[in-house]
Amino acid sequence: MVVLFSGIFAVIAAPSFADDWASWRGPGHDGRSLETGLVETWNPETKENLLWESPIGGRAAPIIIDGRVYLDCRTEHNVAAGNPELIHAQEQVVCRDAATGEVIWVDKFNVSQTDIPAPRVGWASMVGDPSTGNVYLHSVSGVFRCYDRDGKVLWEHALGEEYGKISGYGGRTQTPIIDEDRIIVGFFGLNWGRNAVPPPKSAYYAFDKNTGDLLWVSLFGGRPLDTSYSNPVVAVVDGQRLLIAGGADGGIHAINARTGQFVWTFDLSKRGLNATPVVDGNLVYISHGEDNVDSLEFGRVQCIDARGTGNITKTNSVWRRDGIKAGYIALVVDDGVLYVVADTGKLHAFDSKSGEEHWEFSLGTVGKGSPVIADGKMYVMEVNGNIHILKVSRDKCQSLSRATITAANGEGLDEIYATPAISDGRIFFVTRDRTFCIGGSNAGERTTHEVPPIDDGKADSEAALIQLHPYEAYTMGGGDRTYRVVGFDKLGRLIGDVDAELSLPEGIKGVTLDGKTVKVAADAPAQGFEITAKSGELSTYSRLRTLPPLPWKWDFEGLTGKAVPPTWVNAFLKLTPEKVGDTTALKKGVGISADAWVGLPDMSGYTIQADVLMKEEKRKLPSIGLIAQKYNLILKGNTSKLAIQAWAPHQRIYKETKFRSDPDVWYTLKMTVQVKDDGAHILGKVWKQGDAEPAEWTIEAVDPHPSPTGSPGLYTYALAECYFDNVIVSE
Repeated sequence: MVVLFSGIFAVIAAPSFADDWASWRGPGHDGRSLETGLVETWNPETKENLLWESPIGGRAAPIIIDGRVYLDCRTEHNVAAGNPELIHAQEQVVCRDAATGEVIWVDKFNVSQTDIPAPRVGWASMVGDPSTGNVYLHSVSGVFRCYDRDGKVLWEHALGEEYGKISGYGGRTQTPIIDEDRIIVGFFGLNWGRNAVPPPKSAYYAFDKNTGDLLWVSLFGGRPLDTSYSNPVVAVVDGQRLLIAGGADGGIHAINARTGQFVWTFDLSKRGLNATPVVDGNLVYISHGEDNVDSLEFGRVQCIDARGTGNITKTNSVWRRDGIKAGYIALVVDDGVLYVVADTGKLHAFDSKSGEEHWEFSLGTVGKGSPVIADGKMYVMEVNGNIHILKVSRDKCQSLSRATITAANGEGLDEIYATPAISDGRIFFVTRDRTFCIGGSNAGERTTHEVPPIDDGKADSEAALIQLHPYEAYTMGGGDRTYRVVGFDKLGRLIGDVDAELSLPEGIKGVTLDGKTVKVAADAPAQGFEITAKSGELSTYSRLRTLPPLPWKWDFEGLTGKAVPPTWVNAFLKLTPEKVGDTTALKKGVGISADAWVGLPDMSGYTIQADVLMKEEKRKLPSIGLIAQKYNLILKGNTSKLAIQAWAPHQRIYKETKFRSDPDVWYTLKMTVQVKDDGAHILGKVWKQGDAEPAEWTIEAVDPHPSPTGSPGLYTYALAECYFDNVIVSE
C-alpha cells in the first residue's frame, strides 16, 4: 500500500559546489570528487601528510561546508555501569575548523526513549545546505534538527513523539538528503489516524528545509523484514525526479522526489537492504548480503533499468551477479566501471553496462564505510583500522599506501565505520576514537567546480496532482493556521498555486474555516482529523490535531474494538480498550514494549498520572509506567521496585526504591519533572487506587543535564498483561 500526503516547496535549486562535501557521499551523492592533486600516501605515526588529528571520533561521515567540519557523535564519557562519568554521557554535534581541527562550537543533548547503546550513537551522518550554510541532524533518539552555521537551532522535530518513529536496538538510522527546498528523512513507525495502520511501513517524510514544515509523507513497500539504513539518492530518469533507496522489506523503491508518489519497486532480498544505491543515467546499482528472493545463493550485485512503473522485478533487470555478499557499503560508478566492496574484504570491478568482471583485489577484511573516488584514486577502509589508498582503473588496481590506525588507548586497532570526505585538497577520516585530516601542498586551496542542479524540464500547465501544506500540524489552546494548495503536472513538476476549496469533516468541534485559514478555538476538544482540499476533479488532504489547554483526562469509556484516543501517537494496536470489571481500560496490545505519546513534544512543567493494573502470567509480572519530558517512571512488578530511568541500555539516570505491587490490584502512578538550577528533578509517587494520595513523593532523581521538553506518555514492558485507566495530564 502507498499512501500519499501533501505539501509544497519551491523548485528552484541552487547549484552545489564540489569543494563543499555537504552530504556523506559528496556533492553528487555518488562517492566521487572532482578535486585533483590529492595525496596518495600518509602515515599517522610519522605524521607524513597529516595536517591535524582530533581526539573526537565517531561512526558517521563528516560533512564540510565553507571551511567547517560537522560531525554527529557520542561524548567521550565512559558508560560502564557504576562509572561516575555515565551520568554525563550524551550525543553531540561538533563543529570544527577544517584547516586546524579546532573546535568552534559543540551542542550536547541527551539520548532518550531508545534502546540504542552508546557505541552506535551518532549513526546517521549530518547533511548541509551550501546555499544557506545550515546543517541538519537526525539523532538516534529521533531528534531532527536544523542548525545555522554557528550552532543556533532554527527548528526541530521529535520524530518519535510527533510521528511515531520506532527506534530499535541496532542503531540503524538513515541519513537525510536535501533536494531543492526539501529535506527528506526515512524511518518506519506508527503515527495516528490512517498513518497508524500496522505493520509499520517504511516511510519518507519531506520537510521544508527552511521552516521545518512537513510537506508530504510517503509510505511504501511491504512488511519490514529488518531494520535498514540504506540512504536515499535523487536522480532524474525519463523526465521524472526520483528518490531511490533500499527498503526494510528487502526491495529497492523509487518515489517521486517532489510529491512522494510511488513509482516502482524491485524485489531483491528476504532481509532489509542496508547498502545505498548509486545511479548512472537510467541505470541503478545496488547490492545486498542476505538471502535472495529467487535463488539459494547469498548476496547479489544488481543493475536495474530505472525506467518503469509498478513492480519491475521481472522486467527491468539489466544484469546481476549472485553470490557476492556486499551488504553494507555503497557502490561507486566511475568511467564506466562499477566498484563493489564485498563483505569478504574483496574489491570487485565490473563493466557497469554489461556486468563483466574486470578484476578482483583483496583489501583484507570487512569494511563498513563506503569508498570515495577522486583524482584517479580510491580511498577505502576496513573496520579493523586499515585505510587503503588505491589507484584504480578499468584494467587494474594498484595499492599506493595502507595506514593502520591503533586504538587511542593503545590496545589493539581502532575501528572505522565512516565514509571519508574530501574538501579543499583535504581528506577527512573519522574513526571510532579520532578524526584525521590529511593533505599535501595544495591543502586549503579552493578550486571550485560547480555541480549544476538536476534538470527535469519545465512543468506542463495542466495539474495532475494537488497538495495541501503543511501536511500535518497541531494546536494546543487554539490558534490559526493558513494553508496553501499547489499543483503538479503528471511528472511531479511544480506548476504553482491553484484555486481550491477547503472543507472540514462533520462533527469537528471548535474549528472553523475562513478561506484557506483554519481557526481553532481555545476550548476546542482533543481531536484528530483531516482537512480536505478540492480543485476541480482533484482532491487532497492535510491532518490536524487540536488539544485544549491542560488539564486533560481520558477514562476510555465508550471506546470499543481497536479504538484509541484520536490524538495519541504510536498507540493503535499497542493499546486496546477492554472491559475490566465495571470500567473500560486500555490493555497492552501487540509487542513486548511500547511508548505511546499522549501530548506534544514541546510541553514541559506538567504532571502526568494514571491508574495501572498488572496481571500475572507464568509467575511473571509486567513493568508499566509513565513518561514525562523523556524520563520514565516505572512500576516493576517482577522485582517489586519503583524506578526512574533515562537511556535504558546504560541507565544514565537510574534510581529505584522498594515497592511491592501485587497482581489484580489497581495502583495510581504520578510523575512530574521540575527543572531547577542544579538540573531536572524527576519526581514520582505510587499508591493503591482509592487510598489517600501520599503527601510526599515516593522517589526522586536529579539529572544535571535536564531534558527541557517532551511529550507525556505511557510506558510498557509487558511480560504479562497490564492496563491503564484514568490518564490525567495537568499543570
